[in-house]
Amino acid sequence: MKIIIIPLRDFAVPSPLTGSIDTHSGLGQAAADGREIHQRVQKRRAKADPLYQAEVPITSLFDRDQYCFRVDGRMDGIFRHDPPHIEEIKSAFNLADLQRRLSGNPLEHPYSLQLLTYGYLYWREHRVIPLLTLHLVSSRSGQSSDLAVVLDISLYEEWLERRLTELTAEARRVEKRTARRRKTAGETIFPFANPRPGQVELMQEIEQGMNEGRPMLIQAPTGLGKTMAVLYPVLKEALERGQQVIYVTPKNSQHAVAEDAVVRLQKAGVKLTSLTITAKGKICFKSEPLCNPEFCEFARDYYTKVQQGGIRELLSRKRKLKARLFRTLGEQYQVCPFELQLESARDADLVICDYNYVFAPRSALGRLNTLVVDQSGKPDLVIDEAHNLPGRAMEYYSPELSSLVLEKMREEIHLLAPRFRQEAEELLDGCLRTIAACRAKEAHAVRIDPPVGGFLEQDARLRAFLSRYLESDTELRHRDVILRLCFYWAEFSETLEYAADPEQQEFFTTYHSHPAGGMVRITCCDASAMLKDCYAEFQQVVGFSATLKPFEYYVQLSGLDLEKTRTAEFLSPFPASNRKLLIIPQVSTRYGLRERNYPRIADAIQRIVALAAGNYLVFLPSFQFLERVTALFQPPEGFTVLRQERGMKGDQLEAVLDHLRAEGTPTIVFAVQGGSFSEGVDYAGKMIIGAFVVGPPLPTFDLEREQMRECYQRRFGAGFEYAYSIPAMAKAIQAAGRVIRSEHDRGLIVLMDSRFTEASYSRAMPADWFETDVKELISTSILKDVAEFWADPEESR
Repeated sequence: MKIIIIPLRDFAVPSPLTGSIDTHSGLGQAAADGREIHQRVQKRRAKADPLYQAEVPITSLFDRDQYCFRVDGRMDGIFRHDPPHIEEIKSAFNLADLQRRLSGNPLEHPYSLQLLTYGYLYWREHRVIPLLTLHLVSSRSGQSSDLAVVLDISLYEEWLERRLTELTAEARRVEKRTARRRKTAGETIFPFANPRPGQVELMQEIEQGMNEGRPMLIQAPTGLGKTMAVLYPVLKEALERGQQVIYVTPKNSQHAVAEDAVVRLQKAGVKLTSLTITAKGKICFKSEPLCNPEFCEFARDYYTKVQQGGIRELLSRKRKLKARLFRTLGEQYQVCPFELQLESARDADLVICDYNYVFAPRSALGRLNTLVVDQSGKPDLVIDEAHNLPGRAMEYYSPELSSLVLEKMREEIHLLAPRFRQEAEELLDGCLRTIAACRAKEAHAVRIDPPVGGFLEQDARLRAFLSRYLESDTELRHRDVILRLCFYWAEFSETLEYAADPEQQEFFTTYHSHPAGGMVRITCCDASAMLKDCYAEFQQVVGFSATLKPFEYYVQLSGLDLEKTRTAEFLSPFPASNRKLLIIPQVSTRYGLRERNYPRIADAIQRIVALAAGNYLVFLPSFQFLERVTALFQPPEGFTVLRQERGMKGDQLEAVLDHLRAEGTPTIVFAVQGGSFSEGVDYAGKMIIGAFVVGPPLPTFDLEREQMRECYQRRFGAGFEYAYSIPAMAKAIQAAGRVIRSEHDRGLIVLMDSRFTEASYSRAMPADWFETDVKELISTSILKDVAEFWADPEESR
């Protein structure tokens, strides 16, 4: 008999599963918000009653067919009186709303069912029916009320029979899925008859790291075929254990590389099921992606419709799960397409998604639960473009509130229905006063200890108003101003409450004043502790990128263990003669020297591109820098000039790429480092033949960055490098990597700035850029060397 362990909160759900997608449906990931409320109630109970015990474990076994379900739970509290009294604590912002939802049949809401299950397990062990109470607490006011729940053994056992039947069917389903995955692992072959140079070695490196059970960070250049070389061994290892792989990228737009790898594996005969998760805002049918059954018909009765329509079974028969399928089913069955994606994630062998789904607070994949039958270990995690992870993770915990942003909402608030307009404007004024209370008279920008209580009180008022607003019959507009206001404030307040803890030294708060108001900003300069918690959900962790040096920086700020993490660098598989790499140290992009260097930069680019017709990219440190250089630039005869614009849309970006693909008129594209043109774009063939990387794009020298430098100096003894030079070099090297994409490409890379020759910058460069000293890349005759490279490819380097 197979023992299947199932947490009580996953066991105690309505059977059959019905209801709507809702904050208080009781389904999904347990909310962490109520933890403090639980502890406060438990301490008060223990002080008042010596017979009270908190967090009491309870376990019971249920046999069904060839399975034994072990249900494990932990009671919030039990009063060991005669009769015993079990209490379950639940918190909600709107206490009255929660009471209303729990007032029906207790077998139809997970909160009541959890309590009934505690009572039943206690009765099963002691043959005493305990008293049962739901202790409900408002997170807004602290007000509480008790709701008695009566355990009727016969009614509960009717539910139990249905639930065990469901679980048995689910266990068989998971058992078949596990067997299929193991069979697929045995049939998985590398989809290319002749691996590229370096691919076999990279796969061996990954296999060795997995055998040792160590997390890995791998640096490998574009063109090596690193995506397949990483994915193939990781996928095979996970499938052998009956598990899946979660493949995360920094942006939705970068999913295509992994999807292409899946297509190649499937064409090679691998019976692989893949899921690509599309962002909620892009797949939602409504004007606002708000999962509230009062507002959204696709959230209303979602679980009922999925159950009755047999949608999950339908999805399980699909091999390639993408947005179009979910939209089609969503329209057909009137269910949420985003939630359908998450329904499918359990069965997919490979899930491709954005970083958010693993690393963001309250990540969507984190609330999935599934039975474990015959699998071993946990899923594997692959992190693409892993150099982005430290910065992205810091952004998750670095919100800001600006009075300018808030004030711009006033005009929209004036358009609200009269019954909401006045109160909304008063709330807006309250938000502005709360920000103004942080003002520091002595400086334009200053680090502060913000009045946490004031922000939380204002958040409570906004939440109360939002609750009434959503319950009304008001039609929500696209980018509804009340939703924007409340969510904007809530995101900041939640982070502030956490960041204000004196032990959280990775956070600091600043105030910036300006003539029209002010801004309060929370900065997280090290999110490694939060990332570390995320890795606990995975068996193997493999991060890879073309830019991961120095390794100690990325290991530490990615939340990995410096001693346990396995790191490796792979060199370009292409002949060195295909690439001409130069540093022009005579040019400086230092702030104080820029004015005299703008014309020098423009002139040098003009002279070099004139030596060979083709498409070139010029990457500048910022849009302001770009505008100054392009204003001075005179293109050689026959060349076209294009430039990246601020806020450039996807179709505009694609139009430029189409122009480069046409390979018609020789073109010079001016763009910014770290922007849309410099990362995640594959310039195949002769789309470009050269790139100029003008200066390391150092982050803005401001209060926040200097505070980060001080933090990194204290923690790692490398303040300037961690705060400035390493993040800048990641962007510079990514930009340079756009040139050589295959063994047939030939191209020119020119780095313009003397700082590229300094050790704090050059140690981030790939090992094959120079032999022993970065100064090897300095030319005494630039134009002559470039002309010889284009004229004689066999002899030039």
